[in-house]
Amino acid sequence: MKIFFVCIGFMISGFTHVSEATSPAIQDLQEIRKSADEFLKLENKRQKTDFNTARVNPKILVEQCATSLESGWAPTDNGLPIKSVQVVCKSSLHDKKGWRVLVPVGK
Repeated sequence: MKIFFVCIGFMISGFTHVSEATSPAIQDLQEIRKSADEFLKLENKRQKTDFNTARVNPKILVEQCATSLESGWAPTDNGLPIKSVQVVCKSSLHDKKGWRVLVPVGK
């Protein structure tokens, strides 16, 4: 019986190790926020405003970007209740699909 549980333990740890090795790298949320901050710094200077980024939702998981992150104002026609910056990745490392993350803006 002991051997049975030891074998099960090795199987579970092996499956976990395999899935971790094959899962794509995750984009650092600090890099997303940094991209949004840099955009707002330029916008604040250009428009003489004082916007700041709010906290990036820590539940967001996106694949690591293969290209430089790009930031701009999120479209206002999608019903967002607050002003946001969208950080865009045009191509991720693993699946080559892009993604967009919205970063809330405050004063």
